[in-house]
Amino acid sequence: MLFQLFIANLTISFLLALFVYTNSKILYKPCKLVDKNGKVIDVHKLFDVFHPRDELSFWKLWIGGFINFPFKFLTSLFIALSMKFHLQLVNYFYPNSETDPNQWKKMKFGISFWARFFLLVNGIRLSYKKVDCEKVYKKYLGEDYDFTNDKYSLIISNHIGFFDVVVLMATYSVGLMAKIDVKDYYFVGPIATAMHCLYIKRESSEERKKIFEQLEERQKLFYEGKFLAPLCLFPEGTTSCGRNILKFKKGTFYALLPVKPVIINHYQESSYHLSIGAGAAVLSYIKNFCHSIETLYIIEMPIIRPTEFMFKNYSHLGKEKWEVFAEVTRKIYSEIGNLEESSFGLRDEKKYNIALKYGIYNPDLEPFDPHYMDKENKLKEKLD
Repeated sequence: MLFQLFIANLTISFLLALFVYTNSKILYKPCKLVDKNGKVIDVHKLFDVFHPRDELSFWKLWIGGFINFPFKFLTSLFIALSMKFHLQLVNYFYPNSETDPNQWKKMKFGISFWARFFLLVNGIRLSYKKVDCEKVYKKYLGEDYDFTNDKYSLIISNHIGFFDVVVLMATYSVGLMAKIDVKDYYFVGPIATAMHCLYIKRESSEERKKIFEQLEERQKLFYEGKFLAPLCLFPEGTTSCGRNILKFKKGTFYALLPVKPVIINHYQESSYHLSIGAGAAVLSYIKNFCHSIETLYIIEMPIIRPTEFMFKNYSHLGKEKWEVFAEVTRKIYSEIGNLEESSFGLRDEKKYNIALKYGIYNPDLEPFDPHYMDKENKLKEKLD
C-alpha cells in the first residue's frame, strides 16, 4: 500500500511539474511581435514590470512537488474549511463584531490565526523591516507633518501575488473590496463576509461610479466609530513583478482620507519568486505548493494624510487633488521601498496577457472593448 502511494505521488508530481514547466515555457517563450506600424516589439521587454521572475527548473518542480505538494495542498484545504466554519460560528455568536470592540477582537483573532497558519504550512516567512521614513515624509508632506496621529480606516499595499492578501489578513485582520459574486462562493464567501469585506457591483458604468461613494462612506463610518473593521486596497489594481510600483487608481484616494501604507517585497535572490505578474495564475499556485520556504519582507510605514504643503508644492503631479495625493503616495513608496515607478497599469497588463495568449499586440486598442479580439484579428491578418 505504501509503495503504491509512493508511486502515485511520484507520478502525480511528475505530471504537475511537466504541466507547469511546459506551459511556462510556452507562455513566456521569446515573443517579438510586429505592431501596427510594422515595428518589431519585444513584448517581454516592453512589459517587463509584469514578467514573473521565477526560474524553477523541471527537476526542482518535480522534487518539490513530490515532497511538498501533497502536504501543502491537503493542509491548505483543511485550513480553508476550518477558517470558514470558525468564522461562521464567530459571526453567528457575535453578530455585531463590526461595531462592538470586544466582538471584533474575537473576529480579528480568528482571521489572523488561520491566515498565519496558512502562511506557515506554505513555507512563507514574514520579516518585518524597520525603515526611517521621516525624511521622505517631510519632503512630500511638509516639515511640520504630524506623525502621532495613527488612526486609519484604509490599508494600502503594493501587489505582487496571492500571498499579499493572506499576509495582510494575518497582520491586520483586514477586509477587502470584492465583487458581489464572491459572497456566494463556498469557501471564500463566508470568510469574506466575516471579514466585513466591501461588496461592489461592476456590471455597469453607473454601478462603477457608486464604488467611490461606497468606499468613502465606509471610511467615514470608521472615523465616526460606527465600523471597526479596516479595509485593504491594492491601489495599483493588478499585480507586478515586485520591483516596480504601478500607477495608482482613483478609488483609494477619492475621499482624501488617511491611508496606512505597507510595502510587501521579496528581496531574496533565488530561483523562485512569489510574484504572479501576468499570465496563468494557476501556474503560480501550483509552483507555490511545490516550493519549500520563501521570505516576504514587510515594511510598515506611517500614515499618509494629504496636506496643504503637498497640494501646494506637488500640484504639477495631477489635475485633481486625488491625483496629487495618489502620485505623492506613489513617490513615497518608490523612495522608501526602492521600487521603480512605472506608468503602466491594469490595461497594460491585459494587453500583455493578450499578447502572450494570442501572439498579437496593438498599443492603441482598448483591452476592455468587447470587440477587442475582432479588431486584433483583422490587424493580424493585415500584417500577415
